[in-house]
Amino acid sequence: MNITKRIRWSWTTWLLPLVLMAFPLCASASDGTDGRNPTPNERQEAERLAREHFGDQTVDGVRALQGGHHDRNLSERSVRGKSISEAVSQLTGTAINPLLGITVLGMYRYFTTPPGLQDQLPFYDQPYVWIPLIAIMILMLFKSTLCEAIPFLKVPLNALGDLVHKGGACVVLPVVLYEFAQVFAVPTADVLAAAGDFVCPTAYAAEGVNGSLSDGWMPLGWIVSSIIGAISYATVWVVWNVVDVAILVLPVPFLDAILKSFRHVVMAFLTGAVALHPLMGLVVSLMMLCICWRLAGWAFRLSVMGFVFATDLLLWRKSGTIDGTVGIPAFITATAGKRWKLPARQYGRLRRETDGTLYFVWRSWLVGLKYEENLGRSGDYQGGSALLYPMVLEGTGENVLFRLPPRYRRDSQEVVNALGLCGCRDVSIIRNTWKLVRQFFSTRKTADSLGK
Repeated sequence: MNITKRIRWSWTTWLLPLVLMAFPLCASASDGTDGRNPTPNERQEAERLAREHFGDQTVDGVRALQGGHHDRNLSERSVRGKSISEAVSQLTGTAINPLLGITVLGMYRYFTTPPGLQDQLPFYDQPYVWIPLIAIMILMLFKSTLCEAIPFLKVPLNALGDLVHKGGACVVLPVVLYEFAQVFAVPTADVLAAAGDFVCPTAYAAEGVNGSLSDGWMPLGWIVSSIIGAISYATVWVVWNVVDVAILVLPVPFLDAILKSFRHVVMAFLTGAVALHPLMGLVVSLMMLCICWRLAGWAFRLSVMGFVFATDLLLWRKSGTIDGTVGIPAFITATAGKRWKLPARQYGRLRRETDGTLYFVWRSWLVGLKYEENLGRSGDYQGGSALLYPMVLEGTGENVLFRLPPRYRRDSQEVVNALGLCGCRDVSIIRNTWKLVRQFFSTRKTADSLGK
């Protein structure tokens, strides 16, 4: 890949965050009236947002400004900008830790709402939802203590924790998208309506003077805002899911406490930024979104590894028939990725041809284009047997090149025979702990691996 193509790919990796940043800015700058007198529906929407975020006094102020169209638009833009900033910050914070985020948000809304109005809150803000979530998080909090007391429970509990984090993200997603789209649908429809006016002004003006020009764009506004919210949520979540994957794959002492503490510190920092000023929370959230988008491919491959490892361990999966000509599932390490210029942690298959040549076969994003890499003679490599999962190592060194799923941990010798490796030896993953952690979190890529 030449340098021009590499730079072009680098620009495309930042394109989506820039588009996502443009929508809040354009939407907050739009007053939703396009220079005309606002309709009753638009006035009621502004009053609802003002009552929700500023109280009844601001609602009275919005009503008092009916004679001053310019001042009224400024008030509505201020309310809309604050609601947009809070919506983006809530989506980002919830994506970091979905169960904790939705629990804290529900408790805050419930206890800050007057007692007579608490029954009108959405179901996900009610105690019968966030109290069980608190119980689940307390159990997960004591998981580390239980693992120290009963060591043989460490691996299955870590696998359960990874699946709980993934399942919690799926359960919370509809709530987050509804909250996000509820705020973004109207301004997004305004932006789309303005774009429609630019492309076809005659058709846009034909909607009438008294009606809202963006009403016809509202369904599309809900769809577009939901898509933006889903992409943003998935981008942030998949990066922070690496914390649970690392705890599962790397049985390193105190790693659980260190990584989870770091995740909670980031959530607290984002919450503090929102508390100081909504605009500061918006800036921090968008910066995090850009960083997470840059790391999304790396984090996605690690999440796939965590899911495969967790399901193998919890379901006690068996290896079944081991056939080297069909292929054996494996994850490439950072060391092998650097050697063959491949994306690290990529999930694929090790396949041995009849002539003794070993290939690594994979698809980009699991469903994309198919790639094959010639690894040379299979006899140049050896197998490694460990407690959690088997490995494929260099023939004369100790560098780990491939990690196999835990389902093969009791069939290391069969894997060696199927792939035609030169031998099998025990591998201690406790030695060289820092090197193991550094290789696991490595995001190094080469020019040839970009885009794969």
